[in-house]
Amino acid sequence: MGLNDLMNKIRYWDNLTAKWLMRHFYFMFFQIVLFVIFLFWFVNMFNVIDTNYQISEASALERAVMTQSINTTIIVLLLLLNSFWMLYIFNGIQRLTSILKDVSYNITRLRNQNK
Repeated sequence: MGLNDLMNKIRYWDNLTAKWLMRHFYFMFFQIVLFVIFLFWFVNMFNVIDTNYQISEASALERAVMTQSINTTIIVLLLLLNSFWMLYIFNGIQRLTSILKDVSYNITRLRNQNK
C-alpha cells in the first residue's frame, strides 16, 4: 500500500467521521431543544387544565379566555409535533444525501482503478 492510498483512506475516514459528528450533533442538539420546549409546554398545559377547574361557571369572560387558552395549547402541541416530524424528515434527507455521496465516491474510485 502506497503513501497515496494510505492518505486517501485517512481522508476518507476523516470525512466520514466529520460527517457523522456534524449530523448527529445537530440532530441531537435540536432534539434536546425541542424536548425541553415540549416539557415546558407539557408542565404549562397542566397549569392550564388546573385553572380550568377553578373558574366559575357564571363568568362568561373567564370561560372564553379558558377556551382560547386550551385552543392555543392544542395549536402549540401540533406545532411541536410538526417540528419533531420535520426534524425526522430532514435527518432522513441528510442521511440519504450522505449515502449517495459515498456511493458516488466509491463508483468514481472503481472507475479510476479500471482505467
